[in-house]
Amino acid sequence: MTSPTPTPPAGSGSPSASASASASASASASVSPSPISTPVSTQPPGPLGPDAQTAMQSALVAEQAAVWAYALVAAHARDQASMVADARSGHLLRRDATAARLTAAGAAAPEPAAAYQVAVDVQDQNSAWQLAQDIESDVAAAWRVVIGSSDDAEVRGFALTGLSEAAVRLAMWKQIAGIAPSTIPFPGQS
Repeated sequence: MTSPTPTPPAGSGSPSASASASASASASASVSPSPISTPVSTQPPGPLGPDAQTAMQSALVAEQAAVWAYALVAAHARDQASMVADARSGHLLRRDATAARLTAAGAAAPEPAAAYQVAVDVQDQNSAWQLAQDIESDVAAAWRVVIGSSDDAEVRGFALTGLSEAAVRLAMWKQIAGIAPSTIPFPGQS
């Protein structure tokens, strides 16, 4: 993401500011845009192969489960309320983007379940932290499968973003729980 170049306030009265602004404007008009600031793709995503479609649908289910399970984490990890809210928000955004990506490719986006089975009996803060780690591990594993299911750069990039987001949140929860090392070499791999 790039930031806009600041411009001097109108009427600043400084000849050097207006000269600098006009030089900047003419320079930006003659220089081609940087590949970093150019959008990767303005085309809508194309169809998904059958393996990528199945894997992305599974990743969507993992994101839906994460959104649901963070309510359990929130009930017992009150000291980390903002972290829980940020994590849940990230999963909501990723869930919606994944559903939109599937729909744009002409694939069905599974509806969320009413409830999900969790492997941790959440009774206190420590078990809530463990559930948060399990959530992020499961989501990372789902996105890792998507990466391996397609040779399409757009699909792989989309999945890599999901995997990276989950890996960062997993490391944060491990730090909170005092687990060292907080990072693992291959997130999403059992």
